[in-house]
Amino acid sequence: MPKAFKTIEQQVLSLLRNDILSGKYRPGDKLRQDEVARRFEVSTTPVREAFRGLRSEGLVTIDANKGVVVKGLSVEDVAEIYELRILLEPLLAKKSVASITDESLHAAAGIHEQMCAASDPHEWAGLNCDFHIKLMRSEEQSRLYEMVKNLLVVAAPYVSLSIYMHPQIQQTDNEEHAMILDGYRKKNGKLVEKIVRQHLQQTLETIEDSVNEKTLGQAYS
Repeated sequence: MPKAFKTIEQQVLSLLRNDILSGKYRPGDKLRQDEVARRFEVSTTPVREAFRGLRSEGLVTIDANKGVVVKGLSVEDVAEIYELRILLEPLLAKKSVASITDESLHAAAGIHEQMCAASDPHEWAGLNCDFHIKLMRSEEQSRLYEMVKNLLVVAAPYVSLSIYMHPQIQQTDNEEHAMILDGYRKKNGKLVEKIVRQHLQQTLETIEDSVNEKTLGQAYS
């Protein structure tokens, strides 16, 4: 077991997540608590908690009768998520430019620095979610913010997969995030709206390529 994580639950969650994203487990495969516990030489408690974490990330379903089943990442799902993000997120970003605090902008810049140094796809995807949420948090009292935040969370597994399969896009995304930050610093809402929309459209194209059948077949081979 790797030592870089703080808890056994986090270790198991990370290993299972990587197994799913790399294709070791295919959509429809069942994850059995006792088997996973034996494999990683841990008790069933952290495994059970890791399963819950995978469910919250949209990577498995948990059913009283069927148990824990790996959920496929589909083009249809990602298209729906990003169509909604493209409609809603640029508007929220534009609104937040006028209300963001210097403290939040500084914190977002710090997250961006971490993203530029990150090498793990899941770590980067989590930081990506934090980055966008931090920039828009000044609008957290709005319904629009809650909708966008939920979409960011469910998009994270797809972002992880796209980075896992196309590591080179991290650099492009980091550069686009720098442009978004610059727009916030300049208090240019229209510019931020435009950049965010373009960023999301380009991200959708990359993720769709990562989850189509041909690419998944290559990943699972």
